[in-house]
Amino acid sequence: MPKEKDVFFIGEVAKKLRIHEQTIRMYERINLIKIRRTENNIRIFSKKDINKINVIIALTQEIGLNLSGVKIVFALARKLKMNDDELLDFIYDHENEFYK
Repeated sequence: MPKEKDVFFIGEVAKKLRIHEQTIRMYERINLIKIRRTENNIRIFSKKDINKINVIIALTQEIGLNLSGVKIVFALARKLKMNDDELLDFIYDHENEFYK
């Protein structure tokens, strides 16, 4: 059985998530995500990083938050010690309340 890949490059992540590489760079620039780099300064992404970007996409595209709102949600999640999966579950469970 082939081993699942542990690290991904920005082009792979962008293609997988159907977003532009510049979008990912912007998320990093405004400190929504913190990405590790190789010795040659190439961004490398873990599955956890990809999951966090997915959360950002869900919050902006599905819920309608702007990036400042995403930062607030992440800050609250950290205070509540929620991981990304728990955060998404919470948001989807309470999605209707966002539109009141």
